[in-house]
Amino acid sequence: MSYIHEQSDFDWLSDVSALLAAQDAWHSGGYDRVASYQLVYRPPGLFALSCGAGLLADLARRFRFTFDIIRRLGNQTDAQGRALFTESFLNYLQRLRIRADVWAAPEGTLLLPDEPIALARGPLAHLLLLAAPMHWLLWRSTHWATLAAQQRWQSGYLAEEDPPPAPISSNSLKGWTLRALYVGASSPDEAEAFLHQNAEPQPADGEGFQPARVTFASNEGLARPLAQVRRTYRGSHPQGDIWLTRTHEETASVGKTTAHIADVRTRRHRTLHFSRFQNLYQPVLTRGYPVLPDIKPAYLRQRTLTQLRAFTPEKLADYPHGWFVETDR
Repeated sequence: MSYIHEQSDFDWLSDVSALLAAQDAWHSGGYDRVASYQLVYRPPGLFALSCGAGLLADLARRFRFTFDIIRRLGNQTDAQGRALFTESFLNYLQRLRIRADVWAAPEGTLLLPDEPIALARGPLAHLLLLAAPMHWLLWRSTHWATLAAQQRWQSGYLAEEDPPPAPISSNSLKGWTLRALYVGASSPDEAEAFLHQNAEPQPADGEGFQPARVTFASNEGLARPLAQVRRTYRGSHPQGDIWLTRTHEETASVGKTTAHIADVRTRRHRTLHFSRFQNLYQPVLTRGYPVLPDIKPAYLRQRTLTQLRAFTPEKLADYPHGWFVETDR
């Protein structure tokens, strides 16, 4: 199986909008304010397939604002010939080490609509600088993997005795796309068809890397953290419940068997009974340091097929999933 890391001239910093936003935060003084963001992808079907977290971890291992990058940014000008970036901001970048935390659903995990791909928390400027790689590596990879997985799920052929070899890994748009399609369980012929038939994806309104809804104003005027919760099944057997925010990870334990929640959208109250708990999101970056292990695409592909075999959307029809706030009721 071929799996070779190649370098290329692709550079996500060629999109300067996130850098300009970070520069605005630097000059306004809000650059160090702690903020929370989430990466949202709305699938064109019943589920999304998370993909790309390994690419983000790999980028964090390699990337620095080197002297060459700083010099290239310093040479960029606007339509009037003025420098895009100020000297003080470039000096800030040269000293910068990303200190944000990022959590993502493990690659090859099925997500229900309205469940974020990833969560991020850290200094505002650091999160803004992560906007472009979060789009190119996670949002875009999830899009391609989702299309492939949905096609595979609809075919009903959800097992492989002899999986095709993984594509050669390349730090390029095509390389990332082929990797995502492979993780989504497409065949080599199907992957080529995807590349020729589908336009480059772009986030629609309400998608992409955006400030997270992390609090809920209660009737008492107090802000409470929001959670997402859903029940997982393997076939017809419930496997337990998943809390989808890090805030509730300590609360969700085998010692707590019920939770009183209110739907943020409808304000309806529910009491949920749990058998076991799991936090869906796993750490990818901890204060900027990559903590995600390198997992081969062949293993991720098998994870996808396993989850597709167990996915039965009718089992979730009567079980709440979405944004909730925990109540005392």
